[in-house]
Amino acid sequence: MTAAPAVRLERGEVLTHEFTLPSAAEAWAALTLAAPGTSWARGEAAVASLEIDGGDPQQLVLAGADEPVEYARLLGRFSAGPHRLAVRFDAALSAAGAAVLVCHAVRTHAVADDEGGAFVWRHAPVLHYRALDGPLDGLSTDTPLVLFHRPVVTPEGRGVEYHVINSHEDAGTDLAGLLAVWGHTTDIEWVFRVVRDACGRIVREEFQGPDHITRPFRGTRALGGHPVLQASTRNGMVTDQITCPYRAALAPATAQPAGEPREGVQYRFPWIQRVSSLEVVRQERLDGTVRAAADAPADPRAYAYFQFKRDPDAVAMPLEALAKIRGVWHGSAWGRADLAMRGEDAESTTVKLPRGAGEGDVEAIAIRAFDPPSRGGRVRFVRAYCLDDEYRPRPPFAVPAGGRPATMKPKPETPPACTLTAAASQATIWTRP
Repeated sequence: MTAAPAVRLERGEVLTHEFTLPSAAEAWAALTLAAPGTSWARGEAAVASLEIDGGDPQQLVLAGADEPVEYARLLGRFSAGPHRLAVRFDAALSAAGAAVLVCHAVRTHAVADDEGGAFVWRHAPVLHYRALDGPLDGLSTDTPLVLFHRPVVTPEGRGVEYHVINSHEDAGTDLAGLLAVWGHTTDIEWVFRVVRDACGRIVREEFQGPDHITRPFRGTRALGGHPVLQASTRNGMVTDQITCPYRAALAPATAQPAGEPREGVQYRFPWIQRVSSLEVVRQERLDGTVRAAADAPADPRAYAYFQFKRDPDAVAMPLEALAKIRGVWHGSAWGRADLAMRGEDAESTTVKLPRGAGEGDVEAIAIRAFDPPSRGGRVRFVRAYCLDDEYRPRPPFAVPAGGRPATMKPKPETPPACTLTAAASQATIWTRP
């Protein structure tokens, strides 16, 4: 069901949206909201509080600010029958400059127990906001934006792993490392994992705690049985001990695309890159000279972004992307192993462009491995792109053979994947037609 578009709420006002569930199910909503006059570049946001049938609210931080953004939120498990969603413009939490909240659309959905993705929805976590610098840090920094999931296979059985994309990270990997090793300015972390055995019994529930230590979940549940966690560190780790009353139930409406890195999820939500970039420009000290030969971080628009996917045999292999720009090869790690893509999820990176260069100046793309094993490992190229003036991802300027858009296909002899070995540690994976 959809509410009438462009409903304007002033501070404290409420929009109600009624819906009916034909059977017991997990309910969720896609809300397209904007807050004219606010700007994440200034660290200000409006907040919408969501309540179902008069229950405890969850808080939605409009990091997209004045841009209409569709935010997906889990509402919880409810019985069959009519229900009412209330969207309140939270005056107490919203920035002082947020005078109006515009609701362009509200769509409610239900996932029944007999649907294929019911298990994913049934166990999605509720995440309480970090509260280290105030009552709700996510009002201006490191705010959770999207939850996605991917399958996991363990000796005990199969399960689901949930990842959160936060707008940035205030501690942990510095910006130069984020760009070189991870290829993003956001903070992407797995937060909860659930595994069931062949009989369908839950045999493991765990979360990623401080210092990246996996800990068993022993916390409480909410919204009809969902595990409750709280962001507890400045680099996206969580705990099952709750101290902050404010929470966000991000809907697990997106799966990590098969054959793509985690950043493939982020690419599908252009507003995420914009929000994160605005936060980086606001918080970080950037290299205004844009020296391609220096690893000092620059404005996010000064980079080309590259995404790859490793085969299992290449997980441990440190990698560097290379871009030939105006006849000169530039590396994502500047030849340094400590800035190489290293580990299972380190599959994206950036190359700083020389001053004045753009995507049209990239002539070729290569990938190389630091100290690859003799047996080698396979790496697949996914896409390369740059950002537009508003920090949104542009269409890819390079994709593998058979990819899209068709006009960006590499030469036919370029393979979609390459095997890097000790004898052949570097391979060109794309050449401009």
